[in-house]
Amino acid sequence: MTAVTNYGSTFTFNAVSIGKCIVVGFPEMVMGEAETTNHSGSGYSSSIPDGLVRTGDLTLSVLNESGVYTALRLLQTNKTVATASIGNGIDTITGSGWIRSVKAEDADATDPDANKLTVVVACTGAWT
Repeated sequence: MTAVTNYGSTFTFNAVSIGKCIVVGFPEMVMGEAETTNHSGSGYSSSIPDGLVRTGDLTLSVLNESGVYTALRLLQTNKTVATASIGNGIDTITGSGWIRSVKAEDADATDPDANKLTVVVACTGAWT
Protein backbone atom coordinates (compact mmCIF):
# COMPACT_ATOMS: atom_id res chain seq x y z
CA MET A 1 0.00 0.00 0.00
CA THR A 2 1.46 3.35 -1.02
CA ALA A 3 0.92 6.09 1.52
CA VAL A 4 1.64 9.80 1.54
CA THR A 5 5.37 10.03 2.10
CA ASN A 6 8.28 12.46 2.15
CA TYR A 7 10.14 10.01 -0.11
CA GLY A 8 9.89 12.36 -3.08
CA SER A 9 12.41 10.75 -5.41
CA THR A 10 12.08 7.63 -7.54
CA PHE A 11 14.84 5.03 -7.88
CA THR A 12 15.12 3.36 -11.29
CA PHE A 13 17.60 0.57 -12.03
CA ASN A 14 18.02 -1.29 -15.31
CA ALA A 15 15.09 0.74 -16.74
CA VAL A 16 12.75 -0.63 -14.02
CA SER A 17 11.20 1.61 -11.36
CA ILE A 18 12.28 0.17 -7.99
CA GLY A 19 10.38 2.59 -5.75
CA LYS A 20 10.27 5.81 -3.77
CA CYS A 21 13.50 6.87 -2.11
CA ILE A 22 15.52 9.55 -0.35
CA VAL A 23 19.23 10.03 -1.00
CA VAL A 24 20.88 9.70 2.42
CA GLY A 25 24.49 9.66 1.22
CA PHE A 26 25.70 11.52 -1.84
CA PRO A 27 28.77 10.16 -3.63
CA GLU A 28 32.16 11.60 -2.78
CA MET A 29 34.49 12.52 -5.65
CA VAL A 30 38.07 11.67 -4.63
CA MET A 31 41.21 12.56 -6.57
CA GLY A 32 43.70 9.70 -6.68
CA GLU A 33 47.27 10.22 -5.64
CA ALA A 34 50.69 9.11 -6.82
CA GLU A 35 53.22 8.34 -4.13
CA THR A 36 56.32 10.55 -4.48
CA THR A 37 58.10 9.80 -1.20
CA ASN A 38 61.86 9.55 -1.52
CA HIS A 39 64.89 9.51 0.78
CA SER A 40 65.15 13.31 0.79
CA GLY A 41 61.67 13.66 2.36
CA SER A 42 63.05 14.13 5.91
CA GLY A 43 60.91 11.28 7.20
CA TYR A 44 57.62 12.51 5.71
CA SER A 45 55.65 10.83 2.98
CA SER A 46 54.61 12.88 -0.01
CA SER A 47 52.24 12.51 -2.92
CA ILE A 48 50.77 14.39 -5.87
CA PRO A 49 47.39 14.11 -7.63
CA ASP A 50 47.45 11.41 -10.30
CA GLY A 51 44.50 12.80 -12.30
CA LEU A 52 42.18 9.83 -11.72
CA VAL A 53 38.94 10.62 -9.92
CA ARG A 54 37.24 7.85 -7.96
CA THR A 55 33.47 8.17 -7.59
CA GLY A 56 31.96 7.08 -4.30
CA ASP A 57 28.80 5.10 -3.61
CA LEU A 58 25.27 6.48 -3.58
CA THR A 59 23.28 5.52 -0.46
CA LEU A 60 19.47 5.50 -0.58
CA SER A 61 16.64 4.90 1.83
CA VAL A 62 14.02 3.06 -0.22
CA LEU A 63 10.44 2.33 0.81
CA ASN A 64 10.12 -1.45 0.98
CA GLU A 65 6.87 -2.02 -0.81
CA SER A 66 5.75 -5.37 -2.17
CA GLY A 67 8.53 -7.08 -4.17
CA VAL A 68 11.17 -4.36 -3.77
CA TYR A 69 13.52 -6.29 -1.46
CA THR A 70 13.31 -9.42 -3.64
CA ALA A 71 13.97 -7.41 -6.82
CA LEU A 72 17.00 -5.67 -5.33
CA ARG A 73 18.46 -8.92 -3.96
CA LEU A 74 17.99 -10.55 -7.37
CA LEU A 75 19.83 -7.69 -9.09
CA GLN A 76 22.59 -7.97 -6.48
CA THR A 77 22.87 -11.78 -6.69
CA ASN A 78 22.98 -11.66 -10.51
CA LYS A 79 25.76 -9.02 -10.35
CA THR A 80 23.70 -6.80 -12.65
CA VAL A 81 25.52 -3.70 -13.88
CA ALA A 82 23.02 -1.23 -15.32
CA THR A 83 21.99 2.41 -15.44
CA ALA A 84 20.84 3.69 -12.06
CA SER A 85 18.74 6.84 -11.92
CA ILE A 86 17.31 8.81 -9.01
CA GLY A 87 14.96 11.63 -9.94
CA ASN A 88 12.63 13.96 -8.07
CA GLY A 89 11.01 15.84 -10.93
CA ILE A 90 13.61 18.63 -10.76
CA ASP A 91 17.04 16.98 -10.53
CA THR A 92 18.27 13.57 -11.62
CA ILE A 93 21.38 11.60 -10.65
CA THR A 94 22.35 9.00 -13.23
CA GLY A 95 25.23 6.57 -13.65
CA SER A 96 26.17 3.02 -14.48
CA GLY A 97 26.36 0.96 -11.31
CA TRP A 98 25.58 -2.19 -9.36
CA ILE A 99 23.83 -2.95 -6.08
CA ARG A 100 26.57 -3.15 -3.43
CA SER A 101 24.27 -3.78 -0.46
CA VAL A 102 20.64 -4.05 0.61
CA LYS A 103 19.68 -3.85 4.29
CA ALA A 104 16.21 -4.02 5.80
CA GLU A 105 16.01 -1.37 8.52
CA ASP A 106 14.67 -1.90 12.04
CA ALA A 107 11.28 -0.45 12.98
CA ASP A 108 11.29 3.30 13.54
CA ALA A 109 9.15 4.71 16.36
CA THR A 110 8.86 8.07 14.58
CA ASP A 111 7.48 6.41 11.42
CA PRO A 112 6.04 3.04 12.48
CA ASP A 113 4.07 2.40 9.29
CA ALA A 114 7.03 2.64 6.91
CA ASN A 115 9.16 -0.39 6.10
CA LYS A 116 12.50 0.87 4.72
CA LEU A 117 15.62 -0.51 3.07
CA THR A 118 19.06 1.03 2.95
CA VAL A 119 20.47 0.45 -0.53
CA VAL A 120 24.03 1.23 -1.60
CA VAL A 121 24.68 1.63 -5.33
CA ALA A 122 28.32 1.43 -6.43
CA CYS A 123 29.21 3.40 -9.54
CA THR A 124 31.29 1.95 -12.37
CA GLY A 125 32.42 5.38 -13.57
CA ALA A 126 30.88 8.71 -12.65
CA TRP A 127 27.51 10.00 -11.47
CA THR A 128 26.07 12.83 -13.55
